[in-house]
Amino acid sequence: MILGIGLVIGFRDGVALANAYGAVVIWVMIITTCLTTLVMLLVWDTHVLLILMFFVPYILIEGVFMTSLLTKIPQGGWVPFAISAFFLTVMFSWLYGRSRKNAYEADRKMSLGELNQMLARNTVYRAPGTCFFYTNLVNGIPPIIRHYIQHTSSVHETMVIVTFRTLPVKKVLPEERFNVGKLGSDGVYRCLVQFGYNDSQSIAVAGDEFVASVLAKLKEQTETTEEIERLDSAAEKGVVFAIGRTILKTNPNSGWFVRFIIDYLYRFQQKNCRPELSIHEVPPGTTLQVGMLYEI
Repeated sequence: MILGIGLVIGFRDGVALANAYGAVVIWVMIITTCLTTLVMLLVWDTHVLLILMFFVPYILIEGVFMTSLLTKIPQGGWVPFAISAFFLTVMFSWLYGRSRKNAYEADRKMSLGELNQMLARNTVYRAPGTCFFYTNLVNGIPPIIRHYIQHTSSVHETMVIVTFRTLPVKKVLPEERFNVGKLGSDGVYRCLVQFGYNDSQSIAVAGDEFVASVLAKLKEQTETTEEIERLDSAAEKGVVFAIGRTILKTNPNSGWFVRFIIDYLYRFQQKNCRPELSIHEVPPGTTLQVGMLYEI
């Protein structure tokens, strides 16, 4: 009751509020019809004639209602459009920034040969212990690994590059949760942690339980006893969790639109969004954050 009175006061009269509600309802109906049509076409694999028999009558009726509301837009119907434009801007800037970030990493990811060559240098110190390096790149070795090695001149004797991925399935079986493998260089491994959209991502991904699960999977694929002993020895010397954090920045040749989207909107969202790894309960006392600036 109080909320309704407040809305009426904000719109100055009930007619403007009714116009806003009407615009929302009709656009919800149109969007629902379009999405249902897509489901019929892509998921249900319905015959095209049946899809047209559903889509055409509904879109014509809803189109008549929609055109009748066009004259109501200046009289309060503009509000849902303004709200939609705001959220569309937020979503577009985030999607655009993520796509540019993924393209940057795909173009500059390391090859196994480059990784082996870097670790073969005498200037690279192999620190004792195990390092779990978290990144977002699913395929390949992210450029932040190159950045880390070049600027620290060190790598732990066992380093596991970890990436979390949500699959388009309801649940992932426990035995399929961890997909691990050895990379080209000695002591460097890859771990892909997979979840279904209905799985809780806080399970089996934190602390000692996570370390033990990954090491167990690595040992299953290890052919020599020497390598197994090396994995156990490195784990006993201590475990460090390194989190890769990237910041996007436009280059001087970028246009004003790209600069506005990346340097202001996307950067603002990136600074204020909740870290992806916060739900994985990474131990703060053994966590190292590695940052890198992506100039796109």
